[in-house]
Amino acid sequence: MDNIENITYDYRLYDQVWQRVAPELNPYPEVRNGEISPSSPPPTERNQVHTQTKNLRDLVDEELEGRRPYLAYARCAPNNNARRIMRQLAEEESRHARRLLSLYYLMSGECYKPLPANGCIAVPAWCKALRQRYHEEIYDAMRYEQLSREADDPTLAKIMNELSCDEMHHARQLLCLL
Repeated sequence: MDNIENITYDYRLYDQVWQRVAPELNPYPEVRNGEISPSSPPPTERNQVHTQTKNLRDLVDEELEGRRPYLAYARCAPNNNARRIMRQLAEEESRHARRLLSLYYLMSGECYKPLPANGCIAVPAWCKALRQRYHEEIYDAMRYEQLSREADDPTLAKIMNELSCDEMHHARQLLCLL
């Protein structure tokens, strides 16, 4: 709780987001009334936002692509408990994609429409499939943790940290199924 009190917010960044999302609103009047001038971000900040939004698009695509094997594995799971867990993991991957899409909209002011997935999922032997997904979940957890550490925005860092924890939980669930 003490850390929350020490957070300082740069309302210029938030104002820039609101200007992209809803320019008719004025959520930070002090920013526009001269206390802080809301100039367009310098080129380095624009590049950083572009890079972050590109990364978010990639993460959305990967989360949605990660959902597909779980649905395929649910159809050939050896028991009801395994089927339930596979469907639950698929839904959590969808939820991750929705959270990332929300972040993308807040950062860019645009809606990202992921391309629909096509092609069939080859389902390897059950244990091999779980092992493969386990390693992918661990990798995703480490990547989200790294993104959390690198994030300048406390909200982005918090969400990346939560996604990292979720991915580690997925890995633990897969390990239990093995």
